[in-house]
Amino acid sequence: MPDFPSRSIHLLPLLSCIALSGAFAADPQMDEIVIEVDGLPGGADEILIEDTTGQTPAVDEIVIDAGPADAPDEIVIDTGPAEASPAASAAVADTAQPAANDWPVTLRIEDVRAEYGAFTDADSEADSALYGKIEVSANWRANPQWELQLAARADAHDQHGDNDFSTLGADYGESYVRLHGERTRLTLGTQTVIWGRLDELPLADRVSTADLTRGVLDDLADRRRANPVLRAETLVGGGKLDLVWLVDFRAAELPDKDSVWYPINGTTGRILGIDPDDLPPAAVQGARIDARAPGGDGGFGMRFTRTHSFADIGMTLANTRQSTPYFRAAGPGRFEAVYPRSWAYGLDAAIDAAGATWRVEALYSSDNPVTRSDLSYTTTPAVAWGGGVEFHPGDGDTRVNLQLMGMQLIDAPRILDREEIYNVNGEIDIPFDRQRWRASLDFYVGLDQKDIYLNPEIAFLGAEPHEFYLAAHYFDGDDQTLSGFHEDHSSINLGWRAKF
Repeated sequence: MPDFPSRSIHLLPLLSCIALSGAFAADPQMDEIVIEVDGLPGGADEILIEDTTGQTPAVDEIVIDAGPADAPDEIVIDTGPAEASPAASAAVADTAQPAANDWPVTLRIEDVRAEYGAFTDADSEADSALYGKIEVSANWRANPQWELQLAARADAHDQHGDNDFSTLGADYGESYVRLHGERTRLTLGTQTVIWGRLDELPLADRVSTADLTRGVLDDLADRRRANPVLRAETLVGGGKLDLVWLVDFRAAELPDKDSVWYPINGTTGRILGIDPDDLPPAAVQGARIDARAPGGDGGFGMRFTRTHSFADIGMTLANTRQSTPYFRAAGPGRFEAVYPRSWAYGLDAAIDAAGATWRVEALYSSDNPVTRSDLSYTTTPAVAWGGGVEFHPGDGDTRVNLQLMGMQLIDAPRILDREEIYNVNGEIDIPFDRQRWRASLDFYVGLDQKDIYLNPEIAFLGAEPHEFYLAAHYFDGDDQTLSGFHEDHSSINLGWRAKF
């Protein structure tokens, strides 16, 4: 599901992922659970889940004792930290001391892909685009306390048409040193930290760095880059406290200025989120664009999550720079990127009821960049909210996720940006043929203005770990919307992706 904020709420990116709710929090007085089952090897009829440390809320693993001596007597299940990034969670999959003969370094190809896209609109500035990516990591876990990971990635883009360009770039991935304690985990390095509750568009996503090089074509995790942070995760008050300091501000990764995904279209003279009737194309065509990011740190954030009997609750407090640039007029024929700091206060919750998972999230932010009608720049407060439901019809494999979201600026002056945004969005996944194939549809539909994005996809999964897919990306909308800005950039994409 892609990002669909207007320029007036780049500081409130309606972005996202499914937030993992809360830390492992079993009863601290209970040190084992016995599950009675039939048919275990050797005739055993019990599985014993032990807390091997005596401090259940802090343990990183659960030991299932299968009993008989002539069969494997333990299965170790790592619970992992809640709300860790996908790569970080995978990196700490084993908390046990490796055996003397085991190789302590784990090498992975985290992501490799190749994709060809053909633009279907005759008015598009490009006819086709090629994309390739490889991301690799090496993780060293010599003992249960210390962990070291190094990761790197390379991305290649090649666009053909009226606007041609080719780029090949290298970047760091999640590279860090990490200390594991009984109740606390400290990490220093580059990481991808995504907070929030709503699926693919979490409002509490305040500390990550956006990747805009492919616009909205990818899922949330692929629309984020690692950034330098100091992070402390600890179990406290029956839940998990996550503290993050953005040691060095990293702005969003932008595409080439000739890319169809750049937020300023020099060919048509349009700026994302601004009606061309309010800002004549001639004022944008050929303009000089300064996208330099400021130096210094990017701010800090904290998030507390706890699992209660009635719901999973999350609270977020952050003072950070937005990573996505907002382009303001800086004189005739010149536009300058700004990355304002903002305070954000958020609450969210998830509850399982009536055979579905229900999620709600709300966030207030203090300084959202906007452009007055006289082209001067200012900021204004805003509130954003959303609610959703995820369910499996008939308790089958099909997954349906539906969300309703909105944003309103507070006491905004007369501006060129949108003051309100309302939309419904979601995803439908349908696996079939013994889950060797998957049909899916991502969608976003604006309610206050016409703003339609549709992403149907068919993928072949039967050659694991390889995945082959055919997808379409359709955009249509009013001038101020993202889909209106990209209405000439609908495409059909054929690709391959894998992880090893």
